[in-house]
Amino acid sequence: MENAISEYQKWKQQDDGNLKKVFFKQDSGDHWAIRKPMHKETVTGLVQLRFKKTIQLSAALDQWEMIVDKSLKNQIKKLVKQGLDKPKLRKFFKELEDKWDGKIISKVEIYYFEKEMVASRSAVNEAYNTNFIKSITDTASQKIMLNHLEKYNEVKDRKIIEHPELAFSPDGLDEMNRNIVQLNNGKFHQPIYKVRSFEPKGNKFNVGTTGNKNKKFVEAAKGTNLFFAIYQNSEGKRRYESIPLNIVIERQKQGLKPVPEINEKGETLVFYLSPNDLVYIPTDEEKNNSKSINFRNLSQRQLNGIYKMVSSTSYSCFFLRNDIASAIWNKVEFSALNKTERSIEGIMIKAVCWKLQVNRIGQIIAVNGKPVNIESVKIIESPTEVNL
Repeated sequence: MENAISEYQKWKQQDDGNLKKVFFKQDSGDHWAIRKPMHKETVTGLVQLRFKKTIQLSAALDQWEMIVDKSLKNQIKKLVKQGLDKPKLRKFFKELEDKWDGKIISKVEIYYFEKEMVASRSAVNEAYNTNFIKSITDTASQKIMLNHLEKYNEVKDRKIIEHPELAFSPDGLDEMNRNIVQLNNGKFHQPIYKVRSFEPKGNKFNVGTTGNKNKKFVEAAKGTNLFFAIYQNSEGKRRYESIPLNIVIERQKQGLKPVPEINEKGETLVFYLSPNDLVYIPTDEEKNNSKSINFRNLSQRQLNGIYKMVSSTSYSCFFLRNDIASAIWNKVEFSALNKTERSIEGIMIKAVCWKLQVNRIGQIIAVNGKPVNIESVKIIESPTEVNL
């Protein structure tokens, strides 16, 4: 992300009377050019959904308004109006041996609301199996689609095999809508072509803050994990985190570094990596005496220990050795995506690596933010601040 304010040149008279072309900013506004997709195309809305769960009667009496059984709830309501508190209510039902209306009520169903859910609308397709159908927000549509899907079930080796590819193919969908009243137990229902399904909000973030944008949520697009942060606790143990693009953008707009210098656990940032950054895997001896490394004259073994950061996801970071442009044959040396978390020797790279900073002619000028003195090829003990 970069500031997208244009500059132009014009002649300006100098103090000595001569004219000189100088740069002027075209606009003083706050404009940012983001070179990556902000999020996936699908926009989801925040929903509050009601579910059922079974709990002990004693716990249900704390929230008796949410009890599913209307007869039992009405009875408790009457008793509460008569002044009975929870201990007296518990005693009342114990005297009835935890029975009501001919049913055992030691455990009862109650309603509860799930607020951290988002929903989006999509067309019914051949991937709608039972699990997916149960994520539909409309229970009537759920019932109709499950009843329709059941007609296509196949029993094989005492196992039920579903066939959503038949039930919700174009022909199957037409059949469902022709028989929608029967599938809905004789009740009228509009034809179903699109449904709204829900999922946990997870790492989705708000589209914006104005209007109704704060109620719309999106998910980070693939390939936008551009910053992988490596933190370290007081005991020297490293922690890892991929920083979402929306957080990076917000921090840079505030004039901060793209990556938080201290994470939520209070651990300090060691350094962060972006695609194409170089790292070095030191030996145990080099870890203890880093100043002895001649970064202007690395041996072949040391050159083989330089890796290029390729991508990251969540707590994982993937690399390629610096002298490998791309794999000639898939899945031979590396993982399925031709990148690896471990070095060729089997070392977990992110756990031990040092970040290298190079200049335009390929010289190593800083290691973990500490500048390298080019003349003496030593790491400066107390460096000035280096922008990584």
